[in-house]
Amino acid sequence: MNFVKQNQSCLISKCVRLFSFFIVGITFVSLVDGKEKMDIRPYEAADLCSSNIPQVRVTVKGVNNGGILSVELYHDPENFLNKKGRTKRIRIPATEEQHVVCFNLDKQGIYAVATYHDVDGNRKLNKKWNMRPAEPFGLSNNPKLRLGFPKFDDAAFTTGELGADIVINLQNP
Repeated sequence: MNFVKQNQSCLISKCVRLFSFFIVGITFVSLVDGKEKMDIRPYEAADLCSSNIPQVRVTVKGVNNGGILSVELYHDPENFLNKKGRTKRIRIPATEEQHVVCFNLDKQGIYAVATYHDVDGNRKLNKKWNMRPAEPFGLSNNPKLRLGFPKFDDAAFTTGELGADIVINLQNP
């Protein structure tokens, strides 16, 4: 009888570990040294900030603790908010109310920045039934979200010789 109880307990323990692994694999969350670590890939790292080189320096305000902050730089008005028009995406752990991230620039030009707080860490902007953001979202120039997303021109800015400094206030859905 003891042998059966030990095996059942062991079996249950294995099932719980297997189920936990399965859930963790889906949400791309792992534990490192007892802390939650989100799936942020090396190529998504921010550039080191410097006021002496051409960069877009983005300050994002209104971030809550937890999940991932995604900040995206766009250059193509025809493909704004689409992968095709994106110059670079930066993802960092959302740990503070305000974050500063920087994009090195190859050339001066007209750009726009979009950012969102990926609260659940699933690496995508969750949307409501009407396609509006279901997670905190913001654009350069801080245009208000109305029916649908603003256009490139609403968020566009021109960089100078040393880039530009942008402040974005996240809007809650």
